[in-house]
Amino acid sequence: MESVLVLKDYKTVPDIVHEYSPTLKFGHIPLVIDNGSYQCRVGWSINDEPNLIFKNLIARPRKDRCKKDAEPPATPPIQIVTHFEAQEQVFDYIFSHLGIDNDGSVPHPIAMTEAFVTPNYCRQLMSELLFEGYGVPGVSYGVDSLFSMYKNDIGDTALIVNCGVEEILQEHCSIALDYQEEIRKWANPDYYEANVQRVQLPYVQTTSSSGLTAEQQKERKKEMARRLLEINARKREERLAEDEEQLNQLLAIKRQISNIHMRIEKNKQRIVAAATAEENLENRPTGRLNPPTEPERSRLGSMRRDLRQPLLKSILSYSFQYRELVARREARRARRAAMVKRRTAAAAERMRVISRLAAAGDDFGNQDSDWDAYKRAPELMFQPSMMGNLEAGLAETMEYVFKHFSPEDQLLLANNVFLTGGSSQFPGLKERLERELLEMRPFQSTHKVVVAKNPSLDAWYGARDFAGSNEFENWCISKEDYYEMGGEYLKEHYASNKYYKSPAPIVDNTLAPSIDSNVVKEEIVVDC
Repeated sequence: MESVLVLKDYKTVPDIVHEYSPTLKFGHIPLVIDNGSYQCRVGWSINDEPNLIFKNLIARPRKDRCKKDAEPPATPPIQIVTHFEAQEQVFDYIFSHLGIDNDGSVPHPIAMTEAFVTPNYCRQLMSELLFEGYGVPGVSYGVDSLFSMYKNDIGDTALIVNCGVEEILQEHCSIALDYQEEIRKWANPDYYEANVQRVQLPYVQTTSSSGLTAEQQKERKKEMARRLLEINARKREERLAEDEEQLNQLLAIKRQISNIHMRIEKNKQRIVAAATAEENLENRPTGRLNPPTEPERSRLGSMRRDLRQPLLKSILSYSFQYRELVARREARRARRAAMVKRRTAAAAERMRVISRLAAAGDDFGNQDSDWDAYKRAPELMFQPSMMGNLEAGLAETMEYVFKHFSPEDQLLLANNVFLTGGSSQFPGLKERLERELLEMRPFQSTHKVVVAKNPSLDAWYGARDFAGSNEFENWCISKEDYYEMGGEYLKEHYASNKYYKSPAPIVDNTLAPSIDSNVVKEEIVVDC
């Protein structure tokens, strides 16, 4: 039986605005925010489930969609908050949909997740946004994967594999235990036909029933043929009118050229007559007239040049227009003659133009981004070199981590490999990691892979338990701590990053002005 996966269109339901009850308003209840890279999960520490779960992103402006695909992003995808204008919009969405209606502040301490090894500068901006922008009384930061680990209660020593962003449906994808063996299986046509899963996209077939009889359809064809003849006749008339207009232009240019020639001849005769008159005046033996001086001769020469240059320019301009119109007419005639023939370059060009008259969106494959799907294949988690990426795969990274510990610690880590994050729900990922551990670990050594009970929500559950504990207030950064210690300050706890104070800026004393002991200091008092 053929296996077909039907993809349904799920209607997006907007999040409701929750009730801000007096218990929440006056009870100083902590707010838990799992600021994930794919989804943001928000809820109160007294609730069993998060109140809000939404995609942690905002719409891209239309003007930014026209950027080139090859243009590198402004910030690399390091899963660390760097765009705090977008983060502020996310906070506004959270607090408004939780119904918090306090003027100018959010009177609840916040337990919030952050990425592993978050830079102090990013934490400083986040604290500044929460304390200065929303007036929260306190905030505590923790790593989402550590919250998930302590929620599953697997001990204090483990190798955590946090898979992060979840953008692929797990029910349609899986991890191959042996990639090369799977490729060989799928190369077999029988195996392909037995295991292939076809995806049925949502499609509504439109039935077009004209309801016309055979006689009506025949009349419609005759009407369409008559309209086509009228269109062709109209086009022929338009082309004839265009040719007549061009012919009239050419005849007008010809008349202008003949007029210019006549003017040139008249000017030549006038110049010759003037020169003859000057010679006759010079030959008179009266002795009264003096020969023309040098300025007069230059003036006469300039007058001749002034008369000739406009005439020459107009002649050249009209001649160029005449040749251009004739060339265009000949090219159009040749193109019409070539369009009649088949298997010519013109016919091939016509077919190319017709093929491009498809739908406006029928350009899949022209851009490199159209083929990004292959980059999200699960095998690339273990072999990034398949797409030309020089980064190490998941198994290579784990082996690299093991080498930094002693053999005893390596054994402890290998016996407690913890999988969490949305993408850890891929079928076959646990078995593939066990196989990779078997290959990289010493002979007859033990290993164990543990998957979180709820990889997508365990981080929020762990942060909820953390915020509901009695020691939560001691682990919170208060507003006084923020003003005293700075925005980058972090109170460490079992699920937090390590806090390393940023070094003080280096002062170059060589640039400071030197103080000479022989310089006499004087005080000047100015009365205003």
